[in-house]
Amino acid sequence: MPNITEADLKKQIKAKQFSPVYLLCGSEQMYVRTYAHKLEEAIAGKSPSDFNLHRFAGEVNMTELAAAMRVVPFMSEYNLVTVSDIFLDSLTPTEFDTLKEICAKPVAGTILIISFPSYIPKPSRLDSLAKAIAKKYAVCKFDKQNAMTLEKSIAKWANQNGKLISRVAADKLIALSGGDLTRLKNEVDKICNYASGEEVSLSDIDKLAAVNLESRIFDLSDAVLQGNGQKAFQVLDLLFYQREEPIAMLVILSNAYIDAYRVRVASECGVTDQTVAEDFGYGKRTFVLKRVRNATSRVSTEALRKSVDILIDADLKFKSVKLNQRVYLEQLIAQLLLTAQEGRR
Repeated sequence: MPNITEADLKKQIKAKQFSPVYLLCGSEQMYVRTYAHKLEEAIAGKSPSDFNLHRFAGEVNMTELAAAMRVVPFMSEYNLVTVSDIFLDSLTPTEFDTLKEICAKPVAGTILIISFPSYIPKPSRLDSLAKAIAKKYAVCKFDKQNAMTLEKSIAKWANQNGKLISRVAADKLIALSGGDLTRLKNEVDKICNYASGEEVSLSDIDKLAAVNLESRIFDLSDAVLQGNGQKAFQVLDLLFYQREEPIAMLVILSNAYIDAYRVRVASECGVTDQTVAEDFGYGKRTFVLKRVRNATSRVSTEALRKSVDILIDADLKFKSVKLNQRVYLEQLIAQLLLTAQEGRR
């Protein structure tokens, strides 16, 4: 059985035609968690017996896992073994090979579900495990959803809360809170609980939505490019108050500038934003291209190029030199402000 889609997995659950081994993974971890639960319930029932359900998580002993796989079902069709968020990266080469052997040779009457609902292993290990399982059994990867799918999910959740939400409002929520389904679901539930009208308004979202790190960093880069030093340092103070990791802040800030430089060079060469989005795999993040284009309209190409060089140098220093990260980031913002000001057009 090759890699399967979400639709394939739904059909298997509905028909109760199960693969002996499942690997559920991907960046959309809300789906991973949901389908791992649906599979478990479909296979073992809502109140499974301890004789026929064996759960493992985190640091897994391979000998105990192998023993659980050999248990004979007692008054049930299947013996179910679930492995959640196994520390794949921490396994020794021998342990990892043993895990792949267990997955390659399941025991008759036993179903194994390996899922990663809150932990994403390094690609080398995860891809190797997926390749071994996909030769005969089921691998289902849940990747991030596109904007249209996210909008539909938001509308459905709002409806479940007795509210309506427009596409414009849904887009606003995605722009502020990001595209993670778990986070969006929590935000929709919260906003619908506090919104007074029958429809969630843009004002409700502005007042109640939690702003993710990427959106905050865009506010920071936008303030820098507009030459608004006061706002830039206010946003930076807020990020430190929220205890955001400085290295994560630097990475996202660098990406924002790279997006801006990419759009500028493409525009000067007559290449459309849509082509840029397709060539560089922006997917549901295509909207950021328009945002950075507007934010950098008054800054020269040379200033953008110089800013990217400054950020690359900052990244190298963060990784190789011991420094006061807050002070360094404040100096970095001042340097970017000066560069933007000198490159004003």
